[in-house]
Amino acid sequence: MAWTSADDVLDAWIGSDAPTDVDRVTNWVARAEREIRFRVPHLQARIDAEAELGASTDLLDTARDVVVAMVTRVFRNPEGVRQRNTTTGPFTESATYGGDVPGGLGLTDDELAKLQGTRSRGAFTIDMIPSTSPFSAPYVPLGSQL
Repeated sequence: MAWTSADDVLDAWIGSDAPTDVDRVTNWVARAEREIRFRVPHLQARIDAEAELGASTDLLDTARDVVVAMVTRVFRNPEGVRQRNTTTGPFTESATYGGDVPGGLGLTDDELAKLQGTRSRGAFTIDMIPSTSPFSAPYVPLGSQL
């Protein structure tokens, strides 16, 4: 079952340089969905279960959003350029290709986490200010600990 159509990609396109070959967009949509099915094998079952329960279609919408983002990256950066440098005098030009996702059909860590239903964990903090400091939240003055 396809989650996304070429029209979804074209409707979400920002700018005037939208692809005009609908067959090519459809081909890339199919590739993106196959990649997602490979990386998140039980996604279709979860989408179906959500639909059977009559629940919201958040997971299906999320899958569609991810496919649109993947295909858009391919069409916006078909050469797969990660970085491009240009200097006019004395004539320097360079490009870095490849890597994780730029111009390629891949999932970002954030997109994968959304489809897997996991939340990425952020950094944690440790309060380095002792509780006896007047700058700490649970300030306990020395001498009042008795």
